[in-house]
Amino acid sequence: MIGRAQCSGVALQVNGKASDAHVQSEASTFRSMVSLSPGPNIVVATCTGSNGSIHASAPVQWNERLRPGPHAAISVTTRGTIVVLNGSHSRPGPPDHAPIVQYAWHRFERAPAALTLASGRPLTGSVAGPRLELRAPARDGEYDVSLTVRDVDGRRSTSSTVFAVRGGMPVAVDPVHSRPPWLGSAVIYAPVPQLWGNGGPRSVERHLPYLHRLGVNVLWLWPPAERRALGEDYRITDYFSLDPSWGPPQAFRAMVARAHALGMHVLIDFVPNHTSTQDPYYLDQKRYGTASHYYDFYDRNAHGQITQYSQIFGTTGLPNLNYGDPEVRRMIVQASLHWIRDYGIDGFRVDAAWGVQRRRPTFWAHWRTVLKQADPDTLLLAEASATTAAIFHGFDLAYDWTNHPGQWAWTSVFDFPKESGALLTPAITNAPQGYAPDARIMRFLNNNDTNPRFVDQYGQALTRVAATLQFTLPGVPEVFAGDEIGASYDPYSNLTPISWRDRSHLLPLYRRLIWLKRHLPTLRSQRVDVLKVNADSAFAYLRPAFDGGPPVLVILNFGKQDPHVVITRTAAVSSAVGAGTMRDLLTNRSIHLSLSGGSMSEAMPAHSMLVLVPGTA
Repeated sequence: MIGRAQCSGVALQVNGKASDAHVQSEASTFRSMVSLSPGPNIVVATCTGSNGSIHASAPVQWNERLRPGPHAAISVTTRGTIVVLNGSHSRPGPPDHAPIVQYAWHRFERAPAALTLASGRPLTGSVAGPRLELRAPARDGEYDVSLTVRDVDGRRSTSSTVFAVRGGMPVAVDPVHSRPPWLGSAVIYAPVPQLWGNGGPRSVERHLPYLHRLGVNVLWLWPPAERRALGEDYRITDYFSLDPSWGPPQAFRAMVARAHALGMHVLIDFVPNHTSTQDPYYLDQKRYGTASHYYDFYDRNAHGQITQYSQIFGTTGLPNLNYGDPEVRRMIVQASLHWIRDYGIDGFRVDAAWGVQRRRPTFWAHWRTVLKQADPDTLLLAEASATTAAIFHGFDLAYDWTNHPGQWAWTSVFDFPKESGALLTPAITNAPQGYAPDARIMRFLNNNDTNPRFVDQYGQALTRVAATLQFTLPGVPEVFAGDEIGASYDPYSNLTPISWRDRSHLLPLYRRLIWLKRHLPTLRSQRVDVLKVNADSAFAYLRPAFDGGPPVLVILNFGKQDPHVVITRTAAVSSAVGAGTMRDLLTNRSIHLSLSGGSMSEAMPAHSMLVLVPGTA
């Protein structure tokens, strides 16, 4: 810190106690390096006047949210059938750079097979030392290993890495440019604890067996877990603290641990684009103006006014963070690591990721690098359009939006059921531009921003067809709390518990669709061939065979009429359907398609769907 004094003997106090920080004075200017502790740090400078009186400065406050400590890091190489994990790149952390004195390696319980040290001893518990050598497991797959380092002051840091075994040989994996291996079969579910009672994480934990039976394997916890302004969902006041609605911390951790035990991955809703106007940083800059240390924390226009997220969506009191400021960037990176390391979460659904992308296009790639080095299995979901190729420099997955933030790609498709099929092709393929080769899309019917709910707007019959579309297209389907039972509520209302009754008789269908997405290899691929049909209310597509799974032919009718749907046969379709005998995976019935020349046909009742594979029931 730098200051001015018109008297001698400058000394500093931090939180009312004398600081041992050295103060360097030159003429009327003084400077000092002051170590900050987590939490508020109120610094006052004092000096002695010519008459012996003590003068004190106005207090300056820093709100320190970063915890000092080491940084664990791992590199992976292979030597024949041996995997070499090197943790010697781990480094002491600022401000004191206390030396690292302990290294401990651990295996992940969900690995495909047990791990064995190069010595032949099983890797159980922890193994000490900065370097670990493992034999390649006999079973192919991806294997995660973690390293925890401890410094001389007892502070710890944990990082993870991944290696693969292919054909019995170990292969180093680049975690930064890889997606979680389970993403292809992921089904996201967003539990809202208020709909199950007021127990916060305990409400969710009580219902984890239900979600496990439903078949979902990724949880997106909603609303955000970071501390928020009272009564608000997306107005953050502290990125490092758990919101009381999700507390206490031990209950939150217990919920995460129980989800992991059931094979589920846990995402939190993270809001790094903007803060609340009740954030201490915002209040400090409001009080002190340009003299505030946090003045540059907020994005400003040419007139020095803070820009607002609300300028896009019409709400108020959401000041944008300034990602041109290195402290802001470090704060968000360290906050993300905090949730991974201290709460065990497996990834983030990042609110308004498109906003940060516009203001600082390079940030997300840097953020991804740091997080993937800490845990390669982390899933990064952007609230941004999957049509934006650059968003995948930082994220694994993005929204099924148009290029306009917040606009669903399927907007208006279901408002005109007689034309739904014809409207879907450009919505699904992003024609004429198409999608980037590495684009991965989250498919949804509802989320936190949709109201009314899909089933309330379009009815049970059309919901069944739309859900089948959602789960059988390339991408990752997302089920928002209660979609599977046709629940009706406004996410931003004063939520209260609802009757968990399948009023729309959707639950059996959702269970079947989730099972197919999780277990049918073909539905994990990114290939889809949209087929030409004769009826505008109908839509058909082929999912080519993939990874040992059969080709899948999907035929949907969104309309209220019963058309005889005629589909033009391509070479791939002819190969898939053979003589026309297929099995419907939704009902396990045999279906006999009528083949004629270069086409095939099937009678499709109103609001019907077929998910067909070759063979008979």
